[in-house]
Amino acid sequence: MAEITLLWHDYETWGIDPRQGRPAQFAAVRTNCALEEVGAPLTLWCRLSGDVLPDPNAVMLTGISPQEAAAKGTNEAAFFSRINAELSLPETCRVGYNSLRFDDEVTRFGFYRNFIDPYAREWQNGCCRWDIIDLMRTAHALRPEGISWPKQNDGSTSFRLDLLTAANGITHDAHEALSDVRATLALARLIRQLQPRLYDYCFNLRQKNEATKLLNLSKREIILHVSGMYPAAKGCIAPVMPLLQHPRNKSEIIVYDLRQSPQMLLSMTPKEMEENLYARSEEMPEGFERLALKGVHINKSPVLAPISTLVPEMAAKWQIDWQQAEQHRQQLLADTTLMQRLTALYQQRSDTPPPDADTALYEDLISDSDRRLCNELLTKKPAQLAAWEPSFADERLRTLYFRYRARNWPESLNAKEQEQWRHFCEARLLEGQFGNELTVASYRQILEELVSSGAAEQQPELFKQLVEWVQ
Repeated sequence: MAEITLLWHDYETWGIDPRQGRPAQFAAVRTNCALEEVGAPLTLWCRLSGDVLPDPNAVMLTGISPQEAAAKGTNEAAFFSRINAELSLPETCRVGYNSLRFDDEVTRFGFYRNFIDPYAREWQNGCCRWDIIDLMRTAHALRPEGISWPKQNDGSTSFRLDLLTAANGITHDAHEALSDVRATLALARLIRQLQPRLYDYCFNLRQKNEATKLLNLSKREIILHVSGMYPAAKGCIAPVMPLLQHPRNKSEIIVYDLRQSPQMLLSMTPKEMEENLYARSEEMPEGFERLALKGVHINKSPVLAPISTLVPEMAAKWQIDWQQAEQHRQQLLADTTLMQRLTALYQQRSDTPPPDADTALYEDLISDSDRRLCNELLTKKPAQLAAWEPSFADERLRTLYFRYRARNWPESLNAKEQEQWRHFCEARLLEGQFGNELTVASYRQILEELVSSGAAEQQPELFKQLVEWVQ
């Protein structure tokens, strides 16, 4: 068996939504488990297709212009094909900073748009994924010694990568992909040096069976859970009780934060629970309290730990009262109808309209027969694709097939297809159709805001390139 290696990686993108924002740059560094580099670092660039605009705010943040990416980059199909080859090497654990919420989503949706299996490299051939942002939160909550923790205005700790590196003397050119990768790796080395047992413990939690052991639904014992969903002022940590497996997602366990009295939950119908959980905070009256229910995804390296890992002084700091937590647990266990009502709550499906094909990855799994067609598609040259009509059963793939050809090889389109592509681009860029939120009008509005705020003056050449991009 090959030795496991870690692929530390990062994307820079043209927008903040990983499902819609297109990639500009990818960088990666591979290490062994001792965090020693093996092989050369990798940097890739990706040019924009004709139906997408870059968010000017993202460009000003990263310093990457669409012109630079066009000069240095490949089309999206080649870009993601190269990334897939790197991620799919046997025994690769891909790692990032906030990567489960952002970078992994960029990868999944990019693979999906380009007919690459979006999930295979997460489990096949001994591959897996990890994210060290929760490693940092865990060190802060349980073993903070030796690390300088930057503060936000309210006095709570910030886990922003650039602030953590600055506070700990780590060289970092923020929002440049390879620099972000090396900064992430430097933080991991720091934690591994100062708290090796904690580092190893969190690394082992990348395996689903380790999380499943702690989320024991037959015992429903109190455990600790670390997550950015809990306030930094409370250590991003909570004493939770596992309640039930999500009825529509076997990889998700619903837990309850035992700091909150369960009386409100116990008195509610499934409909009332739904209204509470999905209410918009700004529309709620003062004093509104949201139910302390949360999903823990065992396939996303969740940080879970026995309560014995939290020393009394840290428990007090994070407002955890073990006696009260046990009382709340007993109240939940005593309600014989709670699990039935929670099952009814989570069985409900969203009534929101289906998304555009580009962002419909999670609407359904792709069938085996369609996946075989996708694999066949990836073996064909652009000229062959022009004469090939795959018989996809999945409507999403039928829609994406034309877009895939047009975005990556517009020169391969015949006259009729070129006209179809032109109309599609106009509908997206001028009218905001097909799920596009950044139109030419909104792009120009952002440019005006950059001028009025003074940001344009700070990077005049970059701003000039943004203006020229839509002329």
